[in-house]
Amino acid sequence: MRNLAPIVLALFVFPCSLPAQVVAPESKPIQQATSSENQGQSPITEINEFTKLAYEGGTQPLTTTPVVGAPHRKYNATFEPGTEPLDPDEIRVTILGSGDPFVKSGQASASVLIEVGNEEHDFFFFDLGSGALAHFNGLKLPVTSTTKVFLTHLHADHVGDMPTLVWSLAKSGRRDPVEVWGPAGETKELGTLAYTQHLEAAHAWDTASMKGHPGQPGARTITTEVPYDKPATVYERNGVKISSFPVIHIMKGAVGYRIEYKGNSVVFSGDTRPCETLLEACRGGVDLLIHETFPTASVFAKKAGVPQEHAELIVNQTHTSPVMVGKVFKSARARMSVMWHLVVDHDTVGPAHQEMRSQYDGPVTIAQDLTVFNITRNAVVVRQAIIDPVAWPVVQGSGSSRHK
Repeated sequence: MRNLAPIVLALFVFPCSLPAQVVAPESKPIQQATSSENQGQSPITEINEFTKLAYEGGTQPLTTTPVVGAPHRKYNATFEPGTEPLDPDEIRVTILGSGDPFVKSGQASASVLIEVGNEEHDFFFFDLGSGALAHFNGLKLPVTSTTKVFLTHLHADHVGDMPTLVWSLAKSGRRDPVEVWGPAGETKELGTLAYTQHLEAAHAWDTASMKGHPGQPGARTITTEVPYDKPATVYERNGVKISSFPVIHIMKGAVGYRIEYKGNSVVFSGDTRPCETLLEACRGGVDLLIHETFPTASVFAKKAGVPQEHAELIVNQTHTSPVMVGKVFKSARARMSVMWHLVVDHDTVGPAHQEMRSQYDGPVTIAQDLTVFNITRNAVVVRQAIIDPVAWPVVQGSGSSRHK
C-alpha cells in the first residue's frame, strides 16, 4: 500500500473539496434543451452498454440533449472541418483527447481545442496529451497558428504531444515560437518553466538539425507561469480573456481555466477532485463546463486490475467520481456540462452516466475524441467531427481559410 501514500496526501493539499451542502453560484437559468431537429437526426435517448461509440464508427455525440437553446442558424448533423466559418461572436470547442493515461488508438490523451470568432481567428490548446495533434491535423486549421498552449498540470498524459507541437509543427510550417502558460510549482524545479527548459534541452539535437530551416524560429517556447495557489487573469488579447484557478490533484501545482469571449464562457477543470475554486470560476454563469470524470470505482477496479480499495482512492481522492461530478454539475448550472477524461467503452459509459444522473438531470455530454461544441448566446450545439485521417498540414496562405 506504500504506493497509495501520494494519493492520500492529496487530501491535505487544498481545503477545497466540495462540501455536503453547496450554495449554487449565481447564474443565468439553464436554457431549455431542445431536440436535434436542427441537426437532422434523432438524438440518443439512452446511454448504456449498447450505445454505438465514436471509435467504432458512431457519428452521434454521447448526449441525450445535443441542442440547448434555439440556434440562429442550422448546423449539420456532423461537423465537417473546413465547411463552417465561425460567426464573430461564436466559440467552437473540440475535444482532441478525451482519454486518460492509458493511450489507445480509439482515444487520445487529454486535450481540448478552443477556437473563437475574432478577426485574428485565434485558437488555443488546453493540455496536449499523446494523440491530440493527429486529431488537430484533421481539423484543417493552420499549423502556422499553433502558438498558444495552456497547461493545467505536468502529468505526462497532459503534455505528451508537446515535442510534436514545438518541433514537428515548426518543420510543417509554423514560424513563430509556442507560447506556453502553465502553473508554477512549490519549488522552481516543479514549475512549467522548468518543464519547458528541460524539454528544449532534451531536444537540442532536433533544434540543431533545423539550422537553416525556415521553421527554426518556431522551434522554441516562451513560457509564462501562472499562480498555483490563487485565481488570476493570465491572458487578455483580441477580445479573449483567460483566467486560471487552483484545483486539487495529488499535490500543489494544478490549475483549471475559464475562457471568456463575446459574452460566452467555458470552464475547463483539468484533473481535479470536486473543488470550490472551480465553482467560484463558474459563478455568474458558464455556457460549457468541461469537468474530469473517472469511471465508477467498481468498473475501474475491474478494468485496471487493481483492488477495490485502491480504485476507490484513485477515483474519489485523486479524481472525480460520476456521482460527485453530478453534484458539481448541479451546483455549477452550466448550459452544457461535459464528463471528460473518462475511458469511453461499453463497460464504462453506462454506469458513469447512470451514477451522474442520480445527482443531476440537466444537459450533459460524455466527451469522446472529436466531440464538438458550438457556443453562441442563443444555443449550445453538440456534434461529432468527421475528419480526414490522412490530412496534410494546412499552412496559412495555402488557400484554405483559417476561419473554418
